[in-house]
Amino acid sequence: MTSYALFQSDSPRKCQEYNLVLQAMDFESQVVHQDEHFYLLVDEQRAQQAYRQLKLYVSENAEQEIIEKPLRPLSEGFIGAYLYGLSLLIIAAFESTKAFGLNWQVNGLANSEKIADGEWWRTITALSLHADAAHLVGNIGFGAAFGVLVSQYIGSGAAWFSILLAGAFGNALNAYFYQTLHLSIGASTMVFAALGMLGIFALNDSQSYARRGIRRWAPLAATLGLLGFLGTSGERTDIMAHLTGYISGCIAALLWMIALRRTDHDIPAQSKFALACVGLVTVAWTLALG
Repeated sequence: MTSYALFQSDSPRKCQEYNLVLQAMDFESQVVHQDEHFYLLVDEQRAQQAYRQLKLYVSENAEQEIIEKPLRPLSEGFIGAYLYGLSLLIIAAFESTKAFGLNWQVNGLANSEKIADGEWWRTITALSLHADAAHLVGNIGFGAAFGVLVSQYIGSGAAWFSILLAGAFGNALNAYFYQTLHLSIGASTMVFAALGMLGIFALNDSQSYARRGIRRWAPLAATLGLLGFLGTSGERTDIMAHLTGYISGCIAALLWMIALRRTDHDIPAQSKFALACVGLVTVAWTLALG
């Protein structure tokens, strides 16, 4: 059994109480003592269920306790990251060989005037086009890393669907900002959308509440630092696209937080979110090439 520390305390009393509650509900759990702290361990695969049951138990009793909602396993986001990288590589191959006799870049780039005229699909197709190999590799690497981390909070399917929509919305905002003709390509708008989501989710994490004063804002400050470091360097860097992507990601994360607080449940149907993500990209490219 891979264990997850669902609750910790300096005193064994609460850990033992919660341990009995979970065992009564047929959960595998145990209390361990380490580094002067007591930890309530549960099976990582059932950590989300255990969290909900303990929160329900606490809400029905007089005392208010802070119970940490467990993150998903890091590996849960790997499949989405693989598919993200593979998709960019396939489209890059189609673009470089002008597959099917089509000019993929001309048909798919984010042209601000055409987006304003109703060609919304360009906000999505532009995310999969790249100027050169270095541009492509950088976006695959950083995008996959940020996507895996966002997946810990809301699941892989929901994470990549949200990142895609936030990236598209960032391209739309960028087109609106320029008004006149502006052309852009690259997944970096989506990459910085994932970074924005990560900053908001990390800021709202229960561990952040344990920090006081300015330290609580450290996760968001870290992502803003990365935005400044990664998003402003380079000769052909579209700084505004990076900024609008980051802002769109922050908005997407805030919307998820509102939704989760209202339902207090896990996000269902991760596979449906994943299929919707693939379907949206497919429809966008079909319209672009049609």
